[in-house]
Amino acid sequence: MFCLGRLFAIGWRLDRRRLLVGGGLLLLGSVATPLVAVGAGRLVDAVTAGAVGDATTWAVVVAVALTGELMLGHFAHLSYFELAELTEERFNRDLLRLVNGPEELAHSDDPAFADRVDLLRQDVMQLRSTVQFGLQLGALVVQVLLTAVVLGAVSPWLLALPFAAVVPVVLGRRAEAGLQAVREAQSPTTRGIRYLRRLAASPASQKEVRLAGGAGFLLDRQAALLDAYGTAMAAADRRHALLRAAGQLVFGLGYVAAVLWVYELARTGRASAGAVVLTVTLATQLGSQMSSGVELLGSVHRAAAGLRRFVTFDDEVTRAAGPARTGEVPATTGDGLRLEGVTFRYPGADGDTLHEVDLHLPAGTSVALVGENGAGKSTLLKLLTGLYRPTGGRILVEGVDLRDVAPAAWRSRTAALFQDFARVELSLQHSVGIGRLTDVDEPGAVTAAVARAGATATVERVGLDGVLGLGYADGEDLSGGQWQSVGFARTLMRTDPLLLTLDEPAAALDALAEQRLVDAYQATAAEVAATVGGVTIFVTHRMSTVRLADRIVVLDGGRVVEQGAHADLLAAGGRYSALWTLQARAYAD
Repeated sequence: MFCLGRLFAIGWRLDRRRLLVGGGLLLLGSVATPLVAVGAGRLVDAVTAGAVGDATTWAVVVAVALTGELMLGHFAHLSYFELAELTEERFNRDLLRLVNGPEELAHSDDPAFADRVDLLRQDVMQLRSTVQFGLQLGALVVQVLLTAVVLGAVSPWLLALPFAAVVPVVLGRRAEAGLQAVREAQSPTTRGIRYLRRLAASPASQKEVRLAGGAGFLLDRQAALLDAYGTAMAAADRRHALLRAAGQLVFGLGYVAAVLWVYELARTGRASAGAVVLTVTLATQLGSQMSSGVELLGSVHRAAAGLRRFVTFDDEVTRAAGPARTGEVPATTGDGLRLEGVTFRYPGADGDTLHEVDLHLPAGTSVALVGENGAGKSTLLKLLTGLYRPTGGRILVEGVDLRDVAPAAWRSRTAALFQDFARVELSLQHSVGIGRLTDVDEPGAVTAAVARAGATATVERVGLDGVLGLGYADGEDLSGGQWQSVGFARTLMRTDPLLLTLDEPAAALDALAEQRLVDAYQATAAEVAATVGGVTIFVTHRMSTVRLADRIVVLDGGRVVEQGAHADLLAAGGRYSALWTLQARAYAD
């Protein structure tokens, strides 16, 4: 009832006309089905008695009822199919809202969260059909009640048959619950299977897979997961089938007993031949009704489990949001950015990624983060941009703790280009323009951002209205460096950020493109520093670029081990000096 009540309430809000029309037609169809049996019984009695007029009347009734039974469901489908589409769209939008609802993104790095979202996507597909199943189940209940009334009129003992038909429903529901539990437990396995399929089929990964000859390896891994999934589900399917078979056996015995009892009534003159036809017809229909009921209840039960997961997820996201933050973002950085004892641990991780980081980044400075892979550079950037919330410590902007500031307000004053930047396959205008939504449709703003990013050649080739990516028939494919230039232009749509961060901005660029990006970065950093005192931070492994920064911060194992100017750090002979010497030797050799 929880599931159906919730879905019908949603359907009522989405399109009450389709809900009422679909439900009403199904209800009429449910009346037509037992009416066929009643009409057939009366027709037999009329023919036996030689009453031609009555026989004709009941023949017409049977014909009309049969037509209604066959056609009303089809017309109902036209209404509730469209309602199901609206419901699916509603839940898909809600899922996107919930996935993007948490103010921080640390949860997205938790495998358990990914499993839940993957399962919820499957639940949404199930919920689409449940509107239809719920309406059909309601009509079926009416149908069973009418069948019971008619059977009771023949003989009160026949009322035991619907009760016998309840047994397969109960056992079927238990069987579905067990099957659903196993399916949920196998969610990580199914996610792994889908990932391997995408990896083997994706154009982005096929080059490396083919060159490495890894197709067979991936297929073997997929086969192993499929075997594990198949073994678990086979055992669950066997138990499911046995429980359902036991229920159907109970009803089958009740059906045989009912038919024999009515024949006995007819033999002794306590029932007519028409009553025998009516009972056999209704008993057969009842078996079909209960079989359908088991299927529908199983589907509704699975949908109810999914809907409860959805509601639980919604509640968790709502609770995690906590009270609204009302702190205001300073107009300028003033004192700059300060990190005081900042610690961070990813959900489910055994240890901290960052350890009590103390750092002062003065207003108007350009900062380079240096360190080996896994040192915590990207994590630190995500903390500074408000994508993660510190596990411990605090981050201050002009003395304001970012914990007290609405994340959206702070992010509106930040701009970032991450190493795994998004390839937004829209028109070039919109792919760049979404970097500042207020100017998303302004060609002048996009053209200026593209020029600042040094990506004018891409505009000349594609045009602002040209579509990017191979996902469209007329889409323009870009090289990795061109995509990164587009991403950089999107970052530069915000002209007054208090914080500008670039994570490996030159990773996909050739030497000339890298120099253009460095020049654009330096010009932007100077502009941001002069206008709002903004801090610019970049992460790179190219030491020739690092030396251009006002301040260099060296991370190792999640801790700040050195910081200062390039010359000072070289003179200190520490970690930075070793990294510089190592890279310089590689070029010298």
